[in-house]
Amino acid sequence: MLKLLINKFVGCNFNMIFNLKKTSLLSKAFLVGFIIIAFYVGYVIFFPHHLPKSRVQLIVNKDQNIPQLAAALEKNHLISSKNAFLLLLRLLQKDKKITAGLYNLNKAYSMWGLIRRITNGKPDKISFMIVEGWTFEQLKASVDKLDNIQHLSLNMSDKDLKNVLKIDAPNLEGLFFPSTYFIAPNQTDFEIYHNAYKLMQNKINSLFESRTINSYYKNPYQMLIMASLIQKETAIPSDMYLISTVFNNRLRLGMKLQDDPAVFYGAHHTNGKPAHKIFVTDTPYNTYIHYGLPPTPIAIPSENALKAASQPLDKPRILFFVAIGAGKTKFSNTYREHAGAVNKYVRRTSAPEVDDNTKDFVIYEEMKKRDEN
Repeated sequence: MLKLLINKFVGCNFNMIFNLKKTSLLSKAFLVGFIIIAFYVGYVIFFPHHLPKSRVQLIVNKDQNIPQLAAALEKNHLISSKNAFLLLLRLLQKDKKITAGLYNLNKAYSMWGLIRRITNGKPDKISFMIVEGWTFEQLKASVDKLDNIQHLSLNMSDKDLKNVLKIDAPNLEGLFFPSTYFIAPNQTDFEIYHNAYKLMQNKINSLFESRTINSYYKNPYQMLIMASLIQKETAIPSDMYLISTVFNNRLRLGMKLQDDPAVFYGAHHTNGKPAHKIFVTDTPYNTYIHYGLPPTPIAIPSENALKAASQPLDKPRILFFVAIGAGKTKFSNTYREHAGAVNKYVRRTSAPEVDDNTKDFVIYEEMKKRDEN
């Protein structure tokens, strides 16, 4: 009996010692794992990441979302983990404090340091994007909202700003090239306008010199006007060349351009007239009433639209087009074909309609005669 009790006691203690050793080993393993993870996290976050070259220019665009920025930083070897970057941003509550602009990185930055750098509100240069298709009204409203620059044009009239920039044009519409611009903090808004205007002049003058024989412009400004019409008609580059061809064919034949965006642009200040009245309202931009190009651009054209304006195709017969949905355009040689396309894709009917309260009445007689000829 005594021997049995001794054996049980010894066995119990042995199991306790074994379990203690097992627990100790698990604790040590956990501790080692924790140290490794902590070291890795510390390395990723706090250890300076070597720059791929001695000086790097980091550009943070205003329209760039945070995952896109993180992916770009990882791709360019400025951080080692985009997921760690996103997590740290949120933990620090810095994800809404990133300042768009250009940052000159002259030394190695840790992830922590890089986040502090791009969220302190002090980029080396401030970025500003001019968007294709904007009107000058939209452009100026966006410039006026920029932080960290001097707004000298804030209360200026368009005429005064035109004089300051030494621009010889009827107005400021369409004259500023769509791109991203960088200016140093505390510089004036004049610098944005000046740089964008200079770049547009270089682009349009170069393209005017290389234009094809199928284009019908007297000067680069007329080609700029055409590019703005093309820009507002489509965003598809291949269709831009066809629309340019249609409009240049119409100029060659002495036909009205009949461009809807120009009509709506001219009707912008006509006291909210209903759409069916706009096409019979006489403004300088009503291309259903007046021949030739409108007097000024109607928006900022993209580089694709500028190229299309300078390079109309050798297709002298196409004279019509209509938007048919999903960004697509249907082109036609005759008014009969065009009317059929309008009925099929726009009205969804099988027979042509002519309503004297709409633009159809304005174009019907002229197009019918040309089709018969």
